[in-house]
Order: sequence, then structure tokens, then C-alpha cells
Amino acid sequence: MTTENSSKTIQYFDSLRVLATVAVILIHVSSPVMNMNFGRNTEFWLIGVVLTNLVRFAVPLFLVLSGATLLIKQYKIIDFYKKRLSRVLVPMLFWLPAYWVFRWLMLRDWERPLSFDAIVSWGTDLFVAEGVSKHLWFVYMILLLYLFIPIISKILKRASRQSIVVFLALWLILNYLQSIHVFSIDSFPLLAQRLYGYMLYIGYLVLGYFLQTLHAQYKFTRISATILYTTTVIINTFLTYYLSFQSGKQTLTAMGTFTITTFFQVIAVYYILKDFEFKNKYSTRTIQILSNYSFGIYLVHIMVISLFFRVGIFWTMANPLVSVPIVVLLTLITSFIVIFLFRKIPFMAKFAG
Repeated sequence: MTTENSSKTIQYFDSLRVLATVAVILIHVSSPVMNMNFGRNTEFWLIGVVLTNLVRFAVPLFLVLSGATLLIKQYKIIDFYKKRLSRVLVPMLFWLPAYWVFRWLMLRDWERPLSFDAIVSWGTDLFVAEGVSKHLWFVYMILLLYLFIPIISKILKRASRQSIVVFLALWLILNYLQSIHVFSIDSFPLLAQRLYGYMLYIGYLVLGYFLQTLHAQYKFTRISATILYTTTVIINTFLTYYLSFQSGKQTLTAMGTFTITTFFQVIAVYYILKDFEFKNKYSTRTIQILSNYSFGIYLVHIMVISLFFRVGIFWTMANPLVSVPIVVLLTLITSFIVIFLFRKIPFMAKFAG
């Protein structure tokens, strides 16, 4: 690979990583717009639906990037585990207890357990119910999937392109059958349900490998990818509106992570930015920096959103078309500053993310 191509590859991976980070923040800021307005303010509810549907690719795109960058390489298993797992596990050793403390401090006085036994019981229940914070599931999932990366990489290198397509098709069918309740894992123990749910994301890892190794003649043009992306947003919005008002309750099944529309939205976003190169050096540098800080930003952003809510920085400040982008931008900037400062503290740098 030439130096030029290497530069482009690094840049569009950075761009996709930053986009995925911003998309996660947008989901967490816009979701309350939907949840608080269904049956009350249809205009605001629809704005929330559209904003959320714009970024259904968020978490899957992180997995596609991992597949595109990690699965194409050969690994010595021990070296891989030392390097990759430590990058995720070490920050989690800080952020997991940090969110326990944060959640305890955010409780109202009469809700806050005070005795040691009560705190332990509350903390255990919180971990079982929510994984301590609603976004840390991603860290648990990544830690699990990283265990299989060297194995998956070896399998894919020996697999034909046709067999990978068959795998992805069967994976989509499996998810569809589960979504329409042809089968259910609800009777499984809670741990088994969560492990199964995490393992489903292997499909997006494989998709990343597949997209990165496609021959040139199979690639989307940027225009085709944009049309495909727009189509997924329109379909998801229409289905969410139709299903919700038909049932009389907010129904978000069309916006699921493993739906066919989300699958194609991830592909579309990947090709919209693939090989795209920013010419402005300031834009390039900003993207590189934000990409480097993306994991830390992801880890801290829920704290930032929660604290903003406490001081009235929330979508209710104005029409959500105005307030949501403002809150997203403030959350991104504040989260970056927090991680930047953490990395300046010698003993905190490796825990920051």
C-alpha cells in the first residue's frame, strides 16, 4: 500500500470513528425527545424520531470499524490480548466504580442508601439491571468480542467471499426471526441472554471485514450510498410513525440495531466517507484528535449529559431542532475537555480512555 493510500485509510477511519462518537451522543440526547412527547406533542416526537433515525448506525459503525481494522491482520494471540484488552479493560477499572459513585451521588437524599450493606445491595442491583450505566454495555460487549477476534480473523481469511455473504444473510434472518418472536431467549438466565446479545454483534465485525476487502468494482459510489442512507431514514421514520399510532404506544422495533434498514444504513455511511479526504489541515487535525479521544469521550459523555440535565441544559430549552444540536455540541466539547485534562494527570492518563 502506498503512503498516500495509507493516509487516506487512516483519515476516513478517523472520520468514521468521530462520526460514530457524535452519533452515540445524539442518540442519548434525542431519545428523551421521543420518550417525553409521544401522545403529547406529535411535532416534537417526530423530530426526535427523525434525529434518532439519522444515526441508527452509531454503535454498529464502531463494530464495523473494528472489523475493518482488526480482522484483516494476523495476530499472535497473547500479544493481541495484552494490547487490545488492556486498552479497554484498564479504563473500565476506573470508569465502572466511577459510575457507581456518580449514580449514588445523583440519587435524591431519601433514595440514597447509607449503610455498607445497603450500598452493596444497591450497587449489585444496579449492575445486574443496568450494568451500572446504560452505555457501559458496549465496553462489556467489546471485551467479550475481543476474545474471539484472532479466531474470527483466521476463519475469515480462509473463507470465500460467497460464504461470508451467506453468513451475513443468515445472521440477518436470525435477527429478523427473533424480532418477530419466532423464537425467544427470554426463558434463558439473564447472563445467557446478555452474552447472546453481545455475541450477535459479531455480524457487524464480519461486515467491516467484508466491506474493507471488497474489490473496487463492488463499491458504492458516494451518491448511491447517500441515496441508500436517506432511504433508510425515511423507511425507519415512516414505520415508527405507522406502528406507534396503529398500536397506540411508542413502538421502536423498526429502529433496532439488527434490522435490515440499520444494516444498510451502516453500509451507506461507510461508503459515504470511505476514501474521503479533508483538504483543510485544521479539519484533518481536529478529526485526528477527536478520533484519538473517542473512547474516553464515549465513557464520560453520560456523566456530562446527566450533569447538564441537572442545571437545565436539556432539549426542553428550545425547539428540539435547535436545542438538541446545541446539547450534543456542548456534550462533545465538555467530554473532550474532561478526558484531555485526565490525560494530563500522570496516574490518570491510562485510565482516561
